[in-house]
Amino acid sequence: MNAADFRQEAAEVIARHAELDSEAVARMLTVPPKPDMGDFAFPCFTLAKKLRKAPPLIARELAEKASADLDLLSGADAAGGYVNLSVDRTRFAEAVLHEAAAGEAYGRCQDGAGETIAIDYSSPNIAKPFHVGHLRSTIIGGALVRIFEALGYEVVGINHVGDWGTQFGRQIAGLKHFGKPGDENDLMSLNRLYVQFHEVADGDPELVEEAREWFRRQEAGDPEALELWRRIRDTSLDYFKRIYERLGVRFDSYTGESFFNDKMDAVIEEARAKGLAAESDGALIIDLSAEGIDTPALLEKGDGTTLYLTRDVAAARYRHDTYGCDRIVYVVASGQSLHFRQLFTVLKLLGHPWWKDCVHVNFGLVQGMSTRKGNVIYLEELLDEARQRALTYMREQIEKRLDLDDEETVAEAVGIAAIFFADLSKQRIKDYRFDWDLAISFDGDTGPYLMSAHARIAGILRNCGIDPDPEADVGPLVEPEAHRLVSLVARYPDILREAGRLYEPSVLCNYLLELARGLHASYAVLRVKGEEAGKAQARLLLFTAVKQVLRSGLTILGIRPLERM
Repeated sequence: MNAADFRQEAAEVIARHAELDSEAVARMLTVPPKPDMGDFAFPCFTLAKKLRKAPPLIARELAEKASADLDLLSGADAAGGYVNLSVDRTRFAEAVLHEAAAGEAYGRCQDGAGETIAIDYSSPNIAKPFHVGHLRSTIIGGALVRIFEALGYEVVGINHVGDWGTQFGRQIAGLKHFGKPGDENDLMSLNRLYVQFHEVADGDPELVEEAREWFRRQEAGDPEALELWRRIRDTSLDYFKRIYERLGVRFDSYTGESFFNDKMDAVIEEARAKGLAAESDGALIIDLSAEGIDTPALLEKGDGTTLYLTRDVAAARYRHDTYGCDRIVYVVASGQSLHFRQLFTVLKLLGHPWWKDCVHVNFGLVQGMSTRKGNVIYLEELLDEARQRALTYMREQIEKRLDLDDEETVAEAVGIAAIFFADLSKQRIKDYRFDWDLAISFDGDTGPYLMSAHARIAGILRNCGIDPDPEADVGPLVEPEAHRLVSLVARYPDILREAGRLYEPSVLCNYLLELARGLHASYAVLRVKGEEAGKAQARLLLFTAVKQVLRSGLTILGIRPLERM
């Protein structure tokens, strides 16, 4: 018996007496607005037309029939147009807590077993320090990787780095004119030289032409140009990997734009062979107007150079063939929506039925991310700022601050939690304004607040003076606060499923906030230390389960759950 059995009974008993499909009923079940109203709610409004009765009357009749047909549930009542169903609280707590407290696998499932999802995210540009403009893709993409892994999918994390293009000709020209030996091995030097090139190039057409020539040589396979490009790329990747390690983000592949240089001719040849490609002002395009897209897909410029779209078609085909992907997900800002509509439509016209399994997970803009030095450009500077602000807040605002072995490490984790949660807690499609004071606070809807909830409950378990019993009798858990926590813990598996279904980490964020609030509201009532043994063990089991869910959820979001802080 587990928590899902209670929901299943609620769906089946309603389906039986309303003559509906139980799976359809299960999808319609909601949670009553107040805990004392019950645990599941079924809306009767959709039945009104079919039965020619008012929803409140339907609800009363259904509740009366259901009440005589319950096992795991303890009651059914009508409330307006809803039937509210209540669980047998002792059996429910036993099923939920013994499962949740047993180990770290709680909430995880095998819904996606045997399926592979490729998630393309982050994708910064080579030869430039990591810009905060790539931060949202990195944070959201990393969370989605972990969500889908928790749902049992095989996940391939892909970083499609921007490592090809005319900017490399400018970078090499800058190195040749303004650099010194070894500059190609230092990212900040490369960035300084790139900026210097542009400052001079505005008044120097010969330098601009020289940059174009370097890129032409690069595309033609010139050994010197390619060697310089490789050094620049390696320097950049080493830097990026150091930042990713700090963020707790990992990738399985760094196949950037350059990897597909020898795979684009096949795309163009296929488009020609299928009569899709047409000449337009010297360029090669695919007309997409018949598919409802007014802007044509540009495959090749008039000078014969290919574009992002051509590379992305080649990349999608490579990923599908190499990894056997059941889904390809692109975590890219909303500003690229047209590009992905074109990409998926081109894949469709080329005859790839899996185009329907390609998903653009778009997101809005973030404003206000700056440091005390002013407008920030580099992510590393932002992370340093977050760590310092967290350290200052901990020293100035927290009265009963523990003596920590490594205060800097805690401040680093708190700073990253502040940035991650500020982002992930917002609906990804919306723009939002980042506020340092709100994000770094241990009060309110923040990452540090959730970390504090986890650390506090860890302290209770550590200092209560008794060892937890994973098979403890849950009978003493009679308080409404206890049932509220049990009900929240029971929702965790479905929350992960919902977050994956919507590609929306904010679903998990909002749930963890609700769980932490329920936890804080229970401390005065559900004391452990000094209580009678049976009651203490039951509450300890409950707190162990809550801690496990907090730990799991925070880890999936990319936030480090600390035992002390």
